[in-house]
Amino acid sequence: MKLNRRERDGVVILGLEGKILGGEESEVLRRAIDRAVKEKTPALLLDLRSVPWLNSSGLGILLSGYLRLKEEGGELKFLRPEERVRGILATTKLIHVLEVFDDEEKAVRSFDRRGSESVP
Repeated sequence: MKLNRRERDGVVILGLEGKILGGEESEVLRRAIDRAVKEKTPALLLDLRSVPWLNSSGLGILLSGYLRLKEEGGELKFLRPEERVRGILATTKLIHVLEVFDDEEKAVRSFDRRGSESVP
């Protein structure tokens, strides 16, 4: 798995590439989420457009990160899940719990509710 970290308007965006299956190949994602939790990152967006598949272990990594960041007062949201990944989120009903976006601009603005009210 590859990971690209960037920031946009105060939101840390992690672009993920490859399958999320747990184990050694997902350590880079675990470390990135750990870093966000330790740094008390208020806004983390995972771009899933290049993630073709995730299994239950991979889903566990995402959920664990979501919950850990939330406990620290941050938010974790998801961007552009590929069709198969979106299907897994729908099957597990997590698509109704997690915030999932198809548009990066809308996703970034969603973190700042005060700012999004004034944006036309």
